[in-house]
Amino acid sequence: MEVKCTLCGRKEEITKVHKDYRKLARDKNAVYTCETCRARLRYQALQAQKAEKPL
Repeated sequence: MEVKCTLCGRKEEITKVHKDYRKLARDKNAVYTCETCRARLRYQALQAQKAEKPL
């Protein structure tokens, strides 16, 4: 199945082994994010949660 990343638009081919395959097969309008964008979002969320260092 060919899917398109919602954030960057990169197209990927996923197989039945992929963890999101069932979700995407059931619902054609489901949101898919590639591993690169997923890692970037995770990093940004962690950075936003850190407290600012006092001067």
